[in-house]
Amino acid sequence: MADSLNINLLIPFKDNSGARRNLYKAEIEKFRAQLDARASEIGDDLATIFGDNFELAISSRSDGTTRKYFWRFRSSKRDRKYVRLAAVSIQDYLRSLDREEVRHLKVLEEEIIYLNANLRLLKAMADSIEQSENEIAELRELAI
Repeated sequence: MADSLNINLLIPFKDNSGARRNLYKAEIEKFRAQLDARASEIGDDLATIFGDNFELAISSRSDGTTRKYFWRFRSSKRDRKYVRLAAVSIQDYLRSLDREEVRHLKVLEEEIIYLNANLRLLKAMADSIEQSENEIAELRELAI
């Protein structure tokens, strides 16, 4: 992720032109795409890092508003719930890995947690812009 999110996305008072809001929305979507690409990259690298017999995959799941990334067993013979590494259902498998592999998984898990947190924030930012646009439209339509 070469580009970082422009944290100055706060809409300045009286600087509420449609072009500016569209720019903010485009920045948010660009960063969201980068986060999704990074999650996909992590998932694609699992076989390279841990070998072809590695039983976990990174899977996305929507909570109704935002996509989040979790671990999930690839095999249907295992519990296929979307989980964090701390889940009981995954602990036996983690015990079968060597210490260095578990350490590496924890590093990946931390990155996934931060990806999910950023995705939630981006969703909230996009929702706030949309809400402000709706409120401004209602105000301008007000016939007083």
